[in-house]
Amino acid sequence: MAYGGTMRSSTKHLAAMAVVVTGLASPSLAAAQTSQKSTPRLADIMSAVQFRHLKLSIAGQQQNWNLAAYELELVKSGLVDAIALYSNIPVENITMVDGPVKALDNAIASKNSPAFGKAFQELTAGCNSCHQSIDRGFIVVTVPTASPFSNQSFLPPKGQGEGNTRR
Repeated sequence: MAYGGTMRSSTKHLAAMAVVVTGLASPSLAAAQTSQKSTPRLADIMSAVQFRHLKLSIAGQQQNWNLAAYELELVKSGLVDAIALYSNIPVENITMVDGPVKALDNAIASKNSPAFGKAFQELTAGCNSCHQSIDRGFIVVTVPTASPFSNQSFLPPKGQGEGNTRR
């Protein structure tokens, strides 16, 4: 019985030590987590925009208008993040793509493939104009010719038709 009592006492002691150590470590862990939440690099934001640009193109080519609308919203969101986080980017550089983005919105809403293709080419040209204006002309975006996504279907799901609305 003395052995059982000593064992319980040791277990309680270890549990108390664990609570104390965890309590002492918590501020350090919180500080480490906070310091890791830094501003994303502009190159990382724009890489995400380029990724969405690619998926937007494929969705439009496949006439998956819900997916195209979703990807366009993500492109716009990425551009807004770039403007908000990097005040050294002249706003007029980003607004070079306003016209093509509005044209894409309209083409998607009207499910107009030819208009989508034209607006997408204009968007791509706007991206490249922006790159040139900030001395990054070596970054040349093109209209995708193939999908690298073997793990995603870009075809519209069965039943996606006139009754579905954009979100």
